[in-house]
Amino acid sequence: MPRPSSRDFIIRQLLKDKLAKVINKVTVLTRQESRTTTQGDVVDYSNDQSVKAALAGVDVVISTISTSALGLQVGIAKAAKEAGVKLFVPSEFGGVKAEETEGLIGEKAGIRNQLKALGLPYTIFYTGIYSDFIWEPSFNLDVAGGKVSVGGDGNKQLPFTSRTDIARYVSYVLTHLPAEQLENRALKLFGDTKSFNEIFQDYETKIGKKLEVTRIPISELDARFAANPNDIVAYLHKVWATARPFPNSDNHLFPDWNPSTVLDHIPVA
Repeated sequence: MPRPSSRDFIIRQLLKDKLAKVINKVTVLTRQESRTTTQGDVVDYSNDQSVKAALAGVDVVISTISTSALGLQVGIAKAAKEAGVKLFVPSEFGGVKAEETEGLIGEKAGIRNQLKALGLPYTIFYTGIYSDFIWEPSFNLDVAGGKVSVGGDGNKQLPFTSRTDIARYVSYVLTHLPAEQLENRALKLFGDTKSFNEIFQDYETKIGKKLEVTRIPISELDARFAANPNDIVAYLHKVWATARPFPNSDNHLFPDWNPSTVLDHIPVA
């Protein structure tokens, strides 16, 4: 299954803004094992001095570290604090996690308390589902192939944002907003809000073809994940079916954002 990283999109946007002289300097750090897919300076994240040296003169750190290496963020944050970094953006990008305490979501949520303990200001970006990524067979959302599955009844209103729009938003607010509007805040952004049922109906109207829709009970998703903790598809569909709504979006902080809609990113057969 491909990984839904926002990393490359954010890097491209930052480099674009650097060319436009909005940003003075962009430093890209990567682990040795990621060197084949990411261009940047190789750093040993387990070595505080290595990270500290790489972050000298950096004002803002944006972490897009993968879920398999989330534990490294604490060490990176400590080194960033010692290097004089003024703001840390943890690898959150997704749904609201502040009240979660268990599993992968709980692990991500825990970084906030760790940053507070370090005294390192942070900004968290909650973006919802990647609207430009999930429409494929590996997520049981093969819209182009005409067959889709959804957890629960499919009526849950969900926030969606494309990774390009996320990158645009992140770069804009970090370079245009004053520090007091960023420090120790969780910003909620979304390009579109739809239920899966609404998305399927909109798609059917657009192409004039019916989709074969399977709705999976939450109890079945729970059973699948309990039997196989590596069943990420069951896990995601459960998360989407039970997600909390996004209150009070912060879209207004980027007045000219104009993000794309979900339908803009669904492939047509």
